Amino acid sequence: MKILYLITKSEIGGAQTHVADLCRYFKEKDFEIVVMSRGGGWLEEECKRIGVGFAINKYFSNSANPFLICKAIKEIKKYTVEFKPDIVHCHSSAAAFLGRLAIRGKIKTVYTAHGWGFNLGMNPLVRLSVLLAEKITARYTDVYICVSKFVKNLGLKYHLAPENKFKLIYNGVDTEVNEPVDRNNNLINLIFVGRLAEPKRPELTIEAISLLPQTIKDNIKFTIVSGGLKEGFLKKLAEEKKVNVEFKGDLSKEQVIKELKQADIFVFISAWEGFPYTILEAMSCGLPVIASNVGGISEVVNETNGVLVKNEIGQIQAAILKLVNDSGLRLQLGTKGKELVKQNFSLEKMYQAVEEVYKSIIK
Repeated sequence: MKILYLITKSEIGGAQTHVADLCRYFKEKDFEIVVMSRGGGWLEEECKRIGVGFAINKYFSNSANPFLICKAIKEIKKYTVEFKPDIVHCHSSAAAFLGRLAIRGKIKTVYTAHGWGFNLGMNPLVRLSVLLAEKITARYTDVYICVSKFVKNLGLKYHLAPENKFKLIYNGVDTEVNEPVDRNNNLINLIFVGRLAEPKRPELTIEAISLLPQTIKDNIKFTIVSGGLKEGFLKKLAEEKKVNVEFKGDLSKEQVIKELKQADIFVFISAWEGFPYTILEAMSCGLPVIASNVGGISEVVNETNGVLVKNEIGQIQAAILKLVNDSGLRLQLGTKGKELVKQNFSLEKMYQAVEEVYKSIIK
């Protein structure tokens, strides 16, 4: 079977990690795989390492520029004629819009919605435009894969397709992360992993830490993994608030896991989400989680493995204080989280569910 994956950006992120995981699995199953994306990023290098094809579409973007849209569609059409895929599997709203306009139902098309482009936190005009684009192209979708119940229910709410076209498949992670932990016993290490751009809000965590009693604040380090547009702003804020923040920049998946294993608490504050990979990775490493109660996060984080908060500094501060002051609670929540991920969010479950979708539309 030939699969063409379409994803707009090649930089490291949850959707890109998901695509790389699928490439790794289906290559081992002797599928012929090609990823089309913008070049020069983490995903391109990962595809080379895995040994699957990578086609650069330099016109891929989130822009509404008609010239770029037409050029991107033309590139997709040209490549599908050459490659002749059995399935085109789209990831991200922009790639799904472009891909479905290019294919127009001539090739079986799957769209994994990691989070809709018409999220509630967006500019209303942009949100309406994206929703309209989604409705126009919905007819060219054979199956929607939704990464959370929240994402699925939002798609149903806006009547994108009949319910039988929606398939709930949670993200999966490596559940066998068992290497020794080397934590710094002198500091409580809070950690955030995610792009430093909207909708992520690590600045609220910095603000919350700054308001802790000085004796507690002095014993906290906040590690931020990844880069992005907010990095300069966050560095300035940390300096102004006198918070001990270590910026690690972009790291490999293996390095991210190493950082998680050395941390004590995972803090994930965001304006909106579909179903974040990094929360699953943190829980698989045995970390208790403090997270925003948005999107599909509550489908994995609850009172048995973490603390859900509103995006209010006071609530975030109280949650941090609660876990910093109770090592036994941290261990209890972290253990429960690791058990939950192992039972319900393994890579194997995700792989098998996606493969079943492919088989169901290729008959």
